Amino acid sequence: LTGNNGISKQGMKLCVKLVNDISSIKATLQSNHTLTDLSVKYIPSYYYRSIEGPNPDDEIQRQINMAVDINKRHARIAAGKEKVILTQLHSGKRAELAALQGVDHSVYGEINPLHLPEVLSLIGQHQGQGELYVALKSS
Repeated sequence: LTGNNGISKQGMKLCVKLVNDISSIKATLQSNHTLTDLSVKYIPSYYYRSIEGPNPDDEIQRQINMAVDINKRHARIAAGKEKVILTQLHSGKRAELAALQGVDHSVYGEINPLHLPEVLSLIGQHQGQGELYVALKSS
């Protein structure tokens, strides 16, 4: 899906939500996992950054690129699981996506307490001790 040069910023944000909806774990698992090319803005390979910081539109395209790259590398169900691990269970990445999508609640409130040990184990295995500490503090 390319050739979206006239797309609005709101439309770009909806494209992020299409490929990785961060509003809940269930929503992330039900996001689109089949799109492997979705361009809403061209970003040069050297990723130009101005003195004021990165362009917000570049950040939106970067988030889209991350999601469609996961779609390219994994089968549909595995892509959903990978997105949950990389975005829902990583505090920094989740905060970035939540800000783009207007989500303002913690993911840990929706996790069944009986599943929490498994989730914390996944965080420790894939994200490291720093993220595990953040998760324990949040849950």
